Amino acid sequence: MAAALIGTPANRVDGRLKVTGAAKYAAESLSGNTVTHAALVGSPVAGGRIRAIHDAKAKAASGVLLVLTRDNRGPLGKLPTGLGQSGGASEDRLPLDDDRIHYAGQYVAMVVAETFEQACHAASLLEIEYAKDRHAIAFEDAASTAYKPKDFMGEDVQLSRGDVERALREANAAIDATYITPTEHPCAMEPHATIASWSDGALTVYNSTQWVKGDAGVLAAAFGLAPEKVTVLCPFTGGMFGSKATTGAHVILAAIASRQLNRPVRSVLTREQVFTTVGHRTKTVQRIELCAQKDGTFTGLRHHTTSHTALKDEFVEPVNITSRHLYPIPNFTGIHHAVRVNVMKPAWMRAPGEAPCQFALESAVDEMAYELALDPVELRRRNHATHNLHTGKPYSAKHLLECYERGAERFGWAERPPRPRSMRDGNALLGWGMATATYPGYTMGASVRVRVEGSGLSMHAVVSTAGIDVGTGMYTMLAVTAADRLGLPIERVKVELGDSQLPQCAVAGGSNLTSSTAPAVADACEKIRQELLTRTGSGPIEAESSTQPIFGQNDKFAFQSFGAHFVEVRVEEDIGRIRVSRVVSVFDCGRILSAKTTRSQFIGGIVFGIGAALLEHLVYDREHGRAANADLAGYLVPVHADVPDIDVSWIDEPDPNFNSLGCRGVGEIGITGVAAAVANAVYHATGVRVRELPITPDRLLGL
Repeated sequence: MAAALIGTPANRVDGRLKVTGAAKYAAESLSGNTVTHAALVGSPVAGGRIRAIHDAKAKAASGVLLVLTRDNRGPLGKLPTGLGQSGGASEDRLPLDDDRIHYAGQYVAMVVAETFEQACHAASLLEIEYAKDRHAIAFEDAASTAYKPKDFMGEDVQLSRGDVERALREANAAIDATYITPTEHPCAMEPHATIASWSDGALTVYNSTQWVKGDAGVLAAAFGLAPEKVTVLCPFTGGMFGSKATTGAHVILAAIASRQLNRPVRSVLTREQVFTTVGHRTKTVQRIELCAQKDGTFTGLRHHTTSHTALKDEFVEPVNITSRHLYPIPNFTGIHHAVRVNVMKPAWMRAPGEAPCQFALESAVDEMAYELALDPVELRRRNHATHNLHTGKPYSAKHLLECYERGAERFGWAERPPRPRSMRDGNALLGWGMATATYPGYTMGASVRVRVEGSGLSMHAVVSTAGIDVGTGMYTMLAVTAADRLGLPIERVKVELGDSQLPQCAVAGGSNLTSSTAPAVADACEKIRQELLTRTGSGPIEAESSTQPIFGQNDKFAFQSFGAHFVEVRVEEDIGRIRVSRVVSVFDCGRILSAKTTRSQFIGGIVFGIGAALLEHLVYDREHGRAANADLAGYLVPVHADVPDIDVSWIDEPDPNFNSLGCRGVGEIGITGVAAAVANAVYHATGVRVRELPITPDRLLGL
């Protein structure tokens, strides 16, 4: 029997493929003279309609094979939306469906040619006449469209318990402040890309995605195909952060063009198109009214949020699904308004709802700590919740107090002087801040097949599921789980992912994939072990197992992961420059299956949070409705010089009520609370309370 592998820092099984360039991504999947190349054409105006498209020059250009517009797109079936079992399209509106323009960058044509350069040149020759109409980008320009959305994926966003008005009147201390987070974009390293190819009435698509089964469902609906007639392949995804959970219009258009040409069509978005035609995180304006007794006990919270959505589609950034339960506040009101603006439909971005909520909520808690002259950690300890007050259910396994204790000790929090502007290092002001991290425990269900062949030293296993490794380490995690349960060296376990013809698996999102697939792998391996004990032959053995969805709770428990961030910043007072110089974070996410990939995910989330705190902001030209910094030169994300040493650790206590392995996901919790911890540290350093992200020098200098 091999040594136990679960929880050890195993090397990534796909690491060599990636560092040597041997890993194939969507745009690289097919090559040769048969592959054609597409260039997508976006609207330069943010609102109005298309009056006419003059395409004669484009059609006559060298190498051009097809100019696809609304006039020759052909019929399409109704597409599923959201994240249901059949997948979801990025927009309710079919691509190239009519002459209406809802946002700048909206696709109005696709040009296909023998080479990408020829396609781009021909696209520049299209002459399109537009009738412009009024558009709105800023919240104040869209005030007349404000409405109250009902829910987010079944969770009410308008809710109330107790009597907040009375709690505010009778409180000994209260905070009433507004916090603003900007429009942000996932901007993953790999642009969205697809290659579509038809053969004998069947469609094969290589796609950069988070969900091959979802893409297959959307494409089957679009073209009226039986599920077995659609195959979506994605062995590797070069990052996503939520932006590849749904099926983009470029995927459908490539499939349309491929069917018309009877040749493969490659469509790769430009970086600007990624920013303008791929869903983003909405701007939020959050008013927090928090009140407490003299001893620090929270008695009431009113959380009023305004976010934006698209003109026709709805996406709600569900910020109050966290504030309603993180602290045991008996009187709570959550109010959410949305305004409709001329942008691409917003979408999921790492920790949707939780990330912007935790900036506002944890900043307000820090302000309350100063109001009451209490240590920020102590105030949180006094308001520790054992039950989810929204559902009334106890948390299944919660070790947040241990996160506070360990994080404070590793950081040296006891040495923190409470007064702002009390720490210096040379010319730099130093500040220490902290915040709570949290994210739900989700499983969305998966089926996994395990096959074992050979015997003795030649025994090896193959693990198969339609899930995807989006860079998080799924190949390694599944290999570790199977090797551990079968007693095999990890080198003798092969993992097959990213093929829609493999067993059903949910989207790689919501930090659910490990908790959905790993228990199924373990169970299938146990079935094989039992058969190995009783079999008489030497043939292959195969077993399949499945898990069922759990969306944050079951009949008995609320499932939630927790953590604590401790941050040090250095502020050069004369110029307002901020540097995060130290981070200590401790997490409680149940049992950890793969130590090295888990550490990587935590660090990645924290870096994401540093970017949200100090750098990221997608800026729109209010007059023209276009994104002004839609590239990686203007849209700033953290680079090596922005990231300090990050000390991450975890409690590693299994949650047996959640699944058979006691593991919860780790992909998104890392970002939650980081921006607040940075902002709180900036206040401690400077005495300036910044309530709007990103925290740029001008905000500290009062410009």
